Amino acid sequence: MKPIYYIIPLFNFLIAALLGLLLRSIFVYPIEGVTFLYVLHTHSHIALLGWLYLLVYVLFVQQFGLKNDKENTFYTRLFWVTQLAVLGMGVTFPFMGYAAASISFSTLHIICSYVFVVHLWKNNTVSGKQQGVLLKTSLFFMAFSTLGVWCLGPAVGMMGKASAFYQICIQFFLHFQFDGWFLTAFLTLLFAIVFKGYSLSKFKPFYYTWIVSVILTYALPVSWYVELPILHYLNAVGVLLQFYSVGYLLNPVYKMFKQRDNNEANFVWLLLILAGICFTMRIGTQLLVISESIANELQALRSWIVGFIHLNMLGVLSGFGLWLMIQQKKMYVNIFTKIGILSLLFGFVLTEFLLFVQGLQGFMHIVWIENTPLSLFWASVLLPISVLSFLISYLKK
Repeated sequence: MKPIYYIIPLFNFLIAALLGLLLRSIFVYPIEGVTFLYVLHTHSHIALLGWLYLLVYVLFVQQFGLKNDKENTFYTRLFWVTQLAVLGMGVTFPFMGYAAASISFSTLHIICSYVFVVHLWKNNTVSGKQQGVLLKTSLFFMAFSTLGVWCLGPAVGMMGKASAFYQICIQFFLHFQFDGWFLTAFLTLLFAIVFKGYSLSKFKPFYYTWIVSVILTYALPVSWYVELPILHYLNAVGVLLQFYSVGYLLNPVYKMFKQRDNNEANFVWLLLILAGICFTMRIGTQLLVISESIANELQALRSWIVGFIHLNMLGVLSGFGLWLMIQQKKMYVNIFTKIGILSLLFGFVLTEFLLFVQGLQGFMHIVWIENTPLSLFWASVLLPISVLSFLISYLKK
């Protein structure tokens, strides 16, 4: 696809990063007339649907879409309609939150995703059976996750926004977006772009353990709203299966690492290392909540919840997505790329550390770092600087 289709997701990422900085600033420099919750909704929607979704969209089309004028026209038009939905959410959520206009643009985005799923499912250039299975599985999870959105209306009508059912519907969408759609999509791209035709000898056990793990780990967000001890154990089994399934990929990833281009390895591979470390930490964090008492304590600490979300969004998904862009030669390693990678690493590590300390201080009622909101704000400045550097790097190419 043309460069503009990679610039737009990066631009959306920059807007999401700036909105995140605005959220951090509200705790330090309150801004009159700005509703925190409305900005939070805008930040999350643009990060999820404007950055990650569109990045996977263009990478999937580039890798698996049919190459002819008719298909190019189709994907181009669908891209811009999807981006229109993102822009619509970007200009309505900050002023009204969930209202008729913002919900309409969100619905438009879902409809666009259905069109994308059905079209790519039927028309693709997948070269191997393993890639094909993973591609269709990720597309299935994309559509499956939206069942949670369609259930929100009935949930509000029957039980209200404060009900457990309403929250479970939201978590259904988020879980199967993150674990089902995005993670499986990136696994598909790993097989197609990085392994380049490599066939995993034990693909079936890898695949089935991965799918079961995605389903079982949904028990964790459900356990936040339903007091049922078995949910913690189902989550533990799911996390262990996820860890086990990823183990099948270690050997081909190690072989790929040995064959890397040494001229760019020092910086480019930092992104993949970041994604790998964050994924391991993610699994470790989920194992901690086997205990119901620990799970309840963690749920009450907002800073740790935010840190966990960013561990997924920034560490795992964004880190791996940016690495794939470089592998696809959509970004080249230059001074701006290096600034972007280093700013992302330092900004991510600092903000995660401060969020952890902030939560620990609240948990133990001890103060180690005075005025953590101010420290978080200045550490967060590095994140939009990082995205801006990546964008300049791409434009420079």
